[in-house]
Amino acid sequence: MFARTGPAGQVGAGVAVKLKVCGVTRAEDLAACVELGVDAVGINLWSGSRRGLTLAEAQALLQAVDPPRSLERVGVFVEPTAEEVRRAAETLALDLVQIVGAQEVAGFGLPYLWVVRGTPALAELLPPSPGPARALLDAAVPGYGGAGQTTDWGWAAAAVQQLAGLEVWLAGGITAENAAQAIAQVRPAGLDVASGTELPGARRGEKDRVAIAALLAACRGETG
Repeated sequence: MFARTGPAGQVGAGVAVKLKVCGVTRAEDLAACVELGVDAVGINLWSGSRRGLTLAEAQALLQAVDPPRSLERVGVFVEPTAEEVRRAAETLALDLVQIVGAQEVAGFGLPYLWVVRGTPALAELLPPSPGPARALLDAAVPGYGGAGQTTDWGWAAAAVQQLAGLEVWLAGGITAENAAQAIAQVRPAGLDVASGTELPGARRGEKDRVAIAALLAACRGETG
């Protein structure tokens, strides 16, 4: 558990960008992520999300597919207790935790993602202590994300430079159609995508294999 957090640093021209598919709920979708070579998956453990799984459901999902440990597992929580996070981390063998709410920058002593929502002043954009494994730039929307709204990419590009030395990923409204533009403009280390990987009318986060493949192609700089 928590053996891999990835190297620090930002992506440069010609360097592949990583992809996290967030809100995986079905075994066939998790299997597709494995087969296609996705770098990370987000397992949503918040009951208020349409993509949310109970701990038992998440455990059954992972057991059904048995993904390789090269596929990073990120647990997504909203205002959890420390015990809930630790129990999930142990049960699911999580690599990172992504906590939104009162303890969003604490990680409860575990490797965590620092979620930056909106466009705070760059001069005030300082990593919290204890230091995060990486930062995630996301749009400021009502609720807790997953709304498919983009953040300001101009600001995000400046934030990547401001946080040089820390691995910075980009989330919010990214699709197969705009991923290449987002990468070129922001130069993140990775893309974190939920709604942009889903089938039209998805009710519980059902994924679209074609969309995932197209996002991966953009991340790898493939064209045609």
